[in-house]
Amino acid sequence: MPSSEAAVVTIEAVQEKHFADLARLQKEFLNSKVMCCCVPLGVFANEAEVRKAFHKCPEMMKVAAVALVDDQVMGFIQVVLHGMPCEIHTVEKDEAYVYMIAVDPDARGMGIGSKLLEWADDIGRQRGCEKISLDVLGGNKAIGLYERRGYVAKPASCLSLPAMFLFVSCFVGLRIRPSGSPPYWNYGKDIFMVKKL
Repeated sequence: MPSSEAAVVTIEAVQEKHFADLARLQKEFLNSKVMCCCVPLGVFANEAEVRKAFHKCPEMMKVAAVALVDDQVMGFIQVVLHGMPCEIHTVEKDEAYVYMIAVDPDARGMGIGSKLLEWADDIGRQRGCEKISLDVLGGNKAIGLYERRGYVAKPASCLSLPAMFLFVSCFVGLRIRPSGSPPYWNYGKDIFMVKKL
């Protein structure tokens, strides 16, 4: 684990040499979510799947970055633009969407998430986007980071609430509320956040 004292964090575009580390980060990130209340989503994350996803849409590599600390991949962000494949959100023409952001648990608190989000903002502006958005589950400690970076939660429509409940119940799983976490009605709830660029 890199030392958080005076660690230099650099952000660079994803390259094939990073695929094994991306699989590791995705697996750690997705294993905190479960499918059908018991199967961790990260069970399917591996280097071959990462390679397959980028080869399916090579443009995605141009809007993905890693955070390096002492030449070790400690964070990852994937942005999706209009016209790129995204099974969880329909990206509008003037929008950049943060599909995934993950920071190695050993590197949290080093400013990596902020630097990755700053990089995503720059990508959105370079591509002519007017806003950047993301989805986050209620109870996630990163919500505070997103709010500090200017993201604002948008209220869910009443039509989306039943679908969200089914999704969270079946694919993310009901969880016992950890002490100090938000009330049950917020925990696991999908929160859509938007920031103007």
